[in-house]
Amino acid sequence: MIYRNATSSDLKRCFEIRGKTQDNAFNESELAAIGVTEESWSRLIEDRTFTGNVASTNDIVVGFCFGDTKTGEILVLAVLKGHEGMGIGKSLLEKTSADLFSIGHNKLWLAASATPIVRAYGFYRSVGWHPTNTFDGNGDEILTKRKI
Repeated sequence: MIYRNATSSDLKRCFEIRGKTQDNAFNESELAAIGVTEESWSRLIEDRTFTGNVASTNDIVVGFCFGDTKTGEILVLAVLKGHEGMGIGKSLLEKTSADLFSIGHNKLWLAASATPIVRAYGFYRSVGWHPTNTFDGNGDEILTKRKI
């Protein structure tokens, strides 16, 4: 597996993966409905508002993670179905978190399902993210991680 910083040229593939994930899949039209498009995210990557990493095998991106450099939020983590359980998500999350910590954030946050039967619930907790007992408008719980 090769990990590298994401660029705006990765977005088309990232959006494809987002629509094919096992849990919480969003296709391109669903993403566009909430303002997430290649055009909008390209600008944010190019002006360094968003930072991210991709994982690829045989030159094909199979996972990605993006964070917001201004807020310290992990925006999205997705791994293509069939590539899960190999540590790819954990590595991508660690790399993107390290990027955000390196620019001065001492605490990061993300919103994840508050439902224990959803894989994200256990995953984020198992890799060191802590519940806050606060929830966003979608009912997702806000989790945090502090710089060590």
